[in-house]
Amino acid sequence: MTQLALPGPTRGLRIGLFGGSFNPAHSGHLHVAETAMKRLQLDWVWWIVARGNPLKSAHGDFETRLASARAVAHSPRMIATDIEARLGLTYTFDTLAAIVARAPEAHFVWLMGADNMTGFHHWQNWQGIAHRLPIAVIARPGVGPGARNSPFARRFAKNRIPSAAARTLATTPPPAWTYLAAPLDPSSSTALRAARL
Repeated sequence: MTQLALPGPTRGLRIGLFGGSFNPAHSGHLHVAETAMKRLQLDWVWWIVARGNPLKSAHGDFETRLASARAVAHSPRMIATDIEARLGLTYTFDTLAAIVARAPEAHFVWLMGADNMTGFHHWQNWQGIAHRLPIAVIARPGVGPGARNSPFARRFAKNRIPSAAARTLATTPPPAWTYLAAPLDPSSSTALRAARL
């Protein structure tokens, strides 16, 4: 295993791993991260800026995306990191495996907006991700029941934790997941990119 400095302290801490293209990052991303931090009682949220996304044809410049994530992740105990790029990895499963191997005494949770949950079954080794870390899915506008009826939700229906018990998710052995309803932020990277044209 190559030496690599992690974004922050890990021992015994509850850390949300929030991956995305962040092209660009916006208030909706911050809303997801803050909702997860509060409801899951996380110590930290690491924003993992994707090196690239095999499911998207255009990713945008990495350094620009990283800068936008750092500008938006301004809450205390949030860090936007280039760890995936430094690891030279592309797929979420591989990135999570590398992080967990380097911090075995942390309690990691994978965070994603409900808009990602609907297509999660297209991700490489998506079931492996669910078996690697507990997952918190945070409501996003325009998704509604589509997320809760997704292939992921159906496959892992028996592993769902009620949102009232979300604070236990970080220390629950995977597979385990919860769906967090919350006030919705309508911001979208797609709309922000379109507004620039």
